[in-house]
Amino acid sequence: MLESTPPLAGAPSTADIADAAGVPVAMHPRITPVWAGARVAGPAFTVKTPAGEHRAVREAAEQAPSGAVIVVDAGGKTERALWGDKMSKLALERGIAGIVVDGAVRDVEATAALGFPVFAAARVPTPPHRDRPGETGIPVSCGGLTVSPGDHVYGDADGVVVIPAEQHDEILERLSTL
Repeated sequence: MLESTPPLAGAPSTADIADAAGVPVAMHPRITPVWAGARVAGPAFTVKTPAGEHRAVREAAEQAPSGAVIVVDAGGKTERALWGDKMSKLALERGIAGIVVDGAVRDVEATAALGFPVFAAARVPTPPHRDRPGETGIPVSCGGLTVSPGDHVYGDADGVVVIPAEQHDEILERLSTL
């Protein structure tokens, strides 16, 4: 299900991927890197959580395999942060490649100091709730795209793109002709 992707140093830019894709692969521009220089590439490990709820996001950080990009469907709600520096530290220790949140995050300066790639719709200091469960490993909606487990996620200063797993090799091959 979760396949390997090219090493980050050799990962193509999101703009080049969007050019080669020929179909919409870019998330809504509200999903941006939370610190300058953040870049991510890897297979999606998906999470759907009720607005403002952290429980499933934490479970994803504990379950996602090394190299995965956690993709969180928080319904675009930004009143409560679902990710911060403590979660970034845990994710780094586990080898997780990065996270994309269609919701809010916090602790931006500390996360930047750690160097953990975080892309989100907003930043807010308000902590999350920890009551209601969510789901992992299912298709989710993030940044206006449907993201399935194992789809390939790339993020850089231009935003985030998602290539469906079954189209990944074909689109990357097209990059060589641009």
